[in-house]
Amino acid sequence: MRLLRQALRLLSDYLMLPLFGVLGGTRDSTLGGRLCVLRTVGRKSGLPREIPLSYSPTTAGVVVLAGFGRGCGWVHNLRAQPRVEVLVGEHAHRAMAVEIIDPEQSLRATRAALKDAGAAGFFYGWDPRRASDEQVRRVVDETYCFHLRFEGERAWST
Repeated sequence: MRLLRQALRLLSDYLMLPLFGVLGGTRDSTLGGRLCVLRTVGRKSGLPREIPLSYSPTTAGVVVLAGFGRGCGWVHNLRAQPRVEVLVGEHAHRAMAVEIIDPEQSLRATRAALKDAGAAGFFYGWDPRRASDEQVRRVVDETYCFHLRFEGERAWST
């Protein structure tokens, strides 16, 4: 798991984030699913941090999952400073991160996020479009789910 996490971090830092910069925003695809870029502030460094994440749209923002569960640095950054920026397509938004802790809301949000994650949604070994509630609940128990609620005007320009 640690090796996979390191490989994805390198892919993010040296391919995906620069590519999104060249393209002027994120692009959704069948294989990659829906992708956004989350910009947080490092809880220790105070420096801006960016990470591409799969997301599912809501009426007020987007839902994201901590795919590597308890060890995701961006989760700790969100908890320290819940005001974030989110790049979705060509639009950047200021957002407030709210952790989804209600079991039923978390189940629905996690199911939606896995369905919209493209190939990453199959990471748990089953099809997220056909998964039982029990299968999705096991994911809920292993990860964190956040609603990034958009606020007012767009944030940084792309």
